[in-house]
Amino acid sequence: MRKLPIIFITLFCSLQVLAQTDSVVVIPKMTVVQYINQYSAFAVDEMYRSKIPASITLAQGILESGNGNSRLAREANNHFGIKCKNTWKGKTMYEDDDAPQECFRKYDAVIDSYRDHSDFLMKNSRYAFLFDLDPHDYKSWAHGLKKAGYATNPQYADLLITFIERHNLQRFDGVKLSEEEDRELKEEKAEVVKSYGKEFENNGVPGIIAKKGESIAQIALDYDIKVHQLYRYNDFDKDAVCKEGDTIYLKAKKTKTDSLYHIVAEGQTMFWISQRYAVRLEKLLERNLLKAGQEPAAGEQIYLRNKRDAAPKLYAPAVYVVEIAPVSKTDSVMMDTTYSVKVYDDPKTNIATQKPVEPSTEDTLHEFKENLSFFHTVQAGETLYSIGKKYSVRVDAIQYLNLLEGQSISVGQRLIINPAITSADTKEPQSTPGLHVVRQGETMFSIAKQYGLRPADIMATNDLSSDQVFIGQKLVIVKPIQK
Repeated sequence: MRKLPIIFITLFCSLQVLAQTDSVVVIPKMTVVQYINQYSAFAVDEMYRSKIPASITLAQGILESGNGNSRLAREANNHFGIKCKNTWKGKTMYEDDDAPQECFRKYDAVIDSYRDHSDFLMKNSRYAFLFDLDPHDYKSWAHGLKKAGYATNPQYADLLITFIERHNLQRFDGVKLSEEEDRELKEEKAEVVKSYGKEFENNGVPGIIAKKGESIAQIALDYDIKVHQLYRYNDFDKDAVCKEGDTIYLKAKKTKTDSLYHIVAEGQTMFWISQRYAVRLEKLLERNLLKAGQEPAAGEQIYLRNKRDAAPKLYAPAVYVVEIAPVSKTDSVMMDTTYSVKVYDDPKTNIATQKPVEPSTEDTLHEFKENLSFFHTVQAGETLYSIGKKYSVRVDAIQYLNLLEGQSISVGQRLIINPAITSADTKEPQSTPGLHVVRQGETMFSIAKQYGLRPADIMATNDLSSDQVFIGQKLVIVKPIQK
């Protein structure tokens, strides 16, 4: 018989002794109530910084981290399953997800995870108009997130709303900051505004030059301007994307300027001219007898103060949108805008008139699983036990998420199911190396995934010839040595 390493024998014997004396040290699970008590302040702080309802952030954090009990949450302070992506330069942690050993962001503190989650939404243009919603309007936020492509689950908006209301998370949307917290927030915002550099004036209109990685929504939030106003001030349509070096005006452009006319150079558009002289695009079009989408030919004069008698020669037909290469940073104008999508003063109208977005792996926070959280509609003959067995979660977990006092359920009732919250028992062992007691619904594969191991690793450690497990079985879990 092959001899086992001395270290392993010592560890195995120690675990056996602990198991026999029922003195295994376990890490208590966090409950929903405990999670709310510990992290609601972070959600409130982010609400005042980003205008995302605290109820929305809390609900997402709870559902996506399994009340903060997921391995990502415990070992990486990552409560939103945020993957590394190409832009991440910080610490990392690897975890099996949609593919083996995917890269996830690791944070020094949980608050960093909350801030990163808010920053993702603020920097992504398709969520821009959500930030004009009332921070108390968690329902519009939930529907807006779904429409903007935040999650693949078709029930996602309804799921968030139901969870928020069942656990009364909307109460945090009305929490007020203390005087000290309010002062600190204003000081932080003032420092952020300084980072944009000195404001300039063009034609009497104040503006800034956009930083790398900035977004229209974040600039609006930093300067306490409504998002739709910033779009209107700059004649942006809903598809506009902010690039480093773009001119962003902080107030409405003027109707005219001191200059009489502009000679069109190759590649310049009416929008470019509008930004160059800080003159409203609609006035320039009207003054030069042009319609939205019509672009003048190179060499034509564009009148900046007076009205033309005849329209200039066109570069392209009215229905044709020219794609133009970006100009240099010194020109400081945004080039990749068309005029087809109107911006409204009402944020709900802006959200309603946006085209629904399907999530993609390129620009989502992380690839959401369809079964991250979902509803189960009770069918005739079903019990909490049969439903729990179907989804590999325990009865107490279903009761816990849905605030059920007993086991009575009715046909047609909708129950929230979250595979990340398999049990409400706070005394059960967590996913830490040591002794694992197999629970209802667990498989060798699911256990291996909890610890970031392969099923073969656990089978070898426990001298098992099969991957079959049974409830109550004790498995020794040993983390592989990091090289």
